[in-house]
Amino acid sequence: MRRRWVAVGVMFAPLALAAQQPPRARSCNLELFNYDSTNTLAIRLPSGQYNTYYSRGVRGKCTNTDQRLAGDSLESMGDLKSHTLIGRAHYEEKRVRLDADRITYFQTEERVLAEGNVVAVTEKGTHMRGPRAEYYRAMPGLRAESRLVATGRPVTRIGPDDAGGGTDTVEVVADRVTDVADSLVYAGGAVVITRPDLTSTSDSATMDGGREWARLSGRPRIEGRGESKFTLVGRQIDLWSRERKLERVLSADSAVATSDDVTLKSDTIDLRLTAQKLSRAYAWGVSRAKAHATDRDILADSIEVDMPGQVLRELRALRGAYANSRTDSTKFVSTEDDWLRGDTIVAAFDSARAATDSAAKPVIRTILASGDASSFYQVAGSQGAKAPPNLNYVKGKSITVQFGADRTVSTVTVREKAAGVYLERLVDDSLKTDSTAAAPGKPRPATTPPARQTAPSTTPVKKP
Repeated sequence: MRRRWVAVGVMFAPLALAAQQPPRARSCNLELFNYDSTNTLAIRLPSGQYNTYYSRGVRGKCTNTDQRLAGDSLESMGDLKSHTLIGRAHYEEKRVRLDADRITYFQTEERVLAEGNVVAVTEKGTHMRGPRAEYYRAMPGLRAESRLVATGRPVTRIGPDDAGGGTDTVEVVADRVTDVADSLVYAGGAVVITRPDLTSTSDSATMDGGREWARLSGRPRIEGRGESKFTLVGRQIDLWSRERKLERVLSADSAVATSDDVTLKSDTIDLRLTAQKLSRAYAWGVSRAKAHATDRDILADSIEVDMPGQVLRELRALRGAYANSRTDSTKFVSTEDDWLRGDTIVAAFDSARAATDSAAKPVIRTILASGDASSFYQVAGSQGAKAPPNLNYVKGKSITVQFGADRTVSTVTVREKAAGVYLERLVDDSLKTDSTAAAPGKPRPATTPPARQTAPSTTPVKKP
């Protein structure tokens, strides 16, 4: 008798479900279709609604929307207006496609909950994998934009349309990821972003695909990928792209940027990229900007670094600029650094070899200080490498320092209002004591005073 009742239920299930869910302007009119093997059980509730159970395969669609669903079994709760698919559960519409072990569609809320081995694919090709995801449908009068929320540290791959086309993708791993209208992505909790040109870590991230902009907050760190690497840290980092290729990275508050040739520190650092390599860098802020190279440091209110192809070519320091360089310990003994001051300092590097040889470092050629300039340089003396150096201090309107092939100072040129001093150490022989001095406890040897000389006499010449 029960088997016959089930058969009747199978035959009339679509009609009964359609009767209990009259068409509504903003809600799905769900119509279910059974397979030949489908079993159905319908229980009438005091409200007149039905709880209906389907097993051994079921599929359905909304007659007034593009929603589709399917699964091994389904539980449809009449009073709650919810439909739960269990086993190979599938839900789709134009904006999103969901696959999971279990999917529940809450019709009143227009919310879809997916649980267990969730795979979500958006209209633009973004893939999201994780243990749990909720999809909130865009509905007039309810919410203006769709929203997909994944928790449990999902892995999100932003589709080729948002990652530059082709096969390139952007991978986002975080404790929680929210995709709004398939354009704006929020990620929170130990966020790791991997792009073809960089990787980043932060506490949270916001990515706007339409504007091609992203913001990293909470201990953000960026590492450039490829042959020429760089890193950037700060308290907040913004990124801009064009045609899905990274062009600009801005770090605000306690920023530090490091490349193969120079390290920049300041309140704010602005990096510009060309062909996924650093081409220019700016640093400025109240705490001033500092550039650290292999053998010298530069300090100023602001610093600009020109480095096409990520090879250092020129460094400009503006307002209250100061540069110091480490001395060569193989040439003389000194604990002091050479230094140069001026309103502006421009350092030029010979980057021709470094551009073709990745192992070579750019060699400094000249440093120009202008505007109330002064400099202090040390020069090896004649006493050898174990002796202190000679000292050279000059002032002028501008000072140009030329460096030799061994990176030591070769010439210093001072222009206008030139003044200075050069101190050369005395040779040790000139400081020796008198060899004739008596030793302690011994009398000084007697000496004979020199004979007194008499001026030759002269006879006046008479005039004729």
